[in-house]
Amino acid sequence: MSDRILVAAIGAVIEIDVEGRRSGFAGRVREAWTDALTAADGEASAVVAVRPELDDDAALAMLSTDVTLAALEKRRGDPLWMLHAAGLADAEGRVVVLSAASGTGKTTAARHLSRRFAYVSDETVGVADDGSVVAYRKPLSVIEPSSPHKVQVAPSRLHEGPPLAAGLRVAAIVVIDRREDGPDVPEVERLDIATALELLAPQTSYLSDMPAPLHLVRDLLAAVGGAVRIRYREAASLDGAIDDLLRSASRRPVADATGRAPLDPTELTGSGVYGRTVVIDALDLEDGRLALLRRSETGSRVHVLDGIGPTVWHAASGLTVDEITDQVVAAHGRPGDADPRALVQAAIDRLHADGLLRASGVQTGA
Repeated sequence: MSDRILVAAIGAVIEIDVEGRRSGFAGRVREAWTDALTAADGEASAVVAVRPELDDDAALAMLSTDVTLAALEKRRGDPLWMLHAAGLADAEGRVVVLSAASGTGKTTAARHLSRRFAYVSDETVGVADDGSVVAYRKPLSVIEPSSPHKVQVAPSRLHEGPPLAAGLRVAAIVVIDRREDGPDVPEVERLDIATALELLAPQTSYLSDMPAPLHLVRDLLAAVGGAVRIRYREAASLDGAIDDLLRSASRRPVADATGRAPLDPTELTGSGVYGRTVVIDALDLEDGRLALLRRSETGSRVHVLDGIGPTVWHAASGLTVDEITDQVVAAHGRPGDADPRALVQAAIDRLHADGLLRASGVQTGA
């Protein structure tokens, strides 16, 4: 057996360096990561060293975080939707993706469902732009009262689930909503594209670095018939809802979202004019709304504009508020007894406050 510990993580090969640890620690790492071990030859995508300042239990627990961060960084910028999610696959390789924030039930759901489905991940599921899925079969991080750290357990050591199919493909994308007062029988709600984007964007790693990210996500959602939200109380009640999703899984091809470039900011050459700030992607939701993705101090943020907002944003190309108002009236008509200029100014102020518009020589709200 090679002394190197190599694991497959979201399509990257990460080497875990256990040098300097006492005898037996490498065996514990291999035991915990047994479902992710790979015999890939050649150089690893990245090397993660076990943190020397931590004791063995803490160091083993921290490996889940460190390997994940290394893999995410290596896949950054690829046409790969890296969702903070659990993933389960049926015998045909169809993957159900269960996305939610940390500590809201993903691991518990994965632990229960992996009795019947092949374990793909409980941390990050990578969905490529063609709908294929790359696994990340890291250990389950299980809370045990007797341990100060989450215990790292290989899913196959808890119970022997079915083998992982050779080819994985996304079949359903689910936002899980576990609540203590949730229903005994899970409630499944189909989400519109705007709601799906708003819920899934915060759970996406390096969203702004993906090529044409909103279009890519839109096309992947369309290929599976859209995202759903499942409200439930106990993970043990999820089986029927997951079975129903797989039975009705769409097999539509994924559209080609390549060739779209980030949208440059408007150059402001005059005084008293408004212009757009840089956005990573803009997506027409085809119902009068417009989704915009921009970088923020915390990573990225999706804005969904409705009403006159999309028209105002498109019109803000170095124009004055009166010129923008003319375009809004031409597109939407006059708003009854209301002052159209005041309505446009209010919309401009909101877009400016959200960082979507810039002003040259003007004060918003004027």
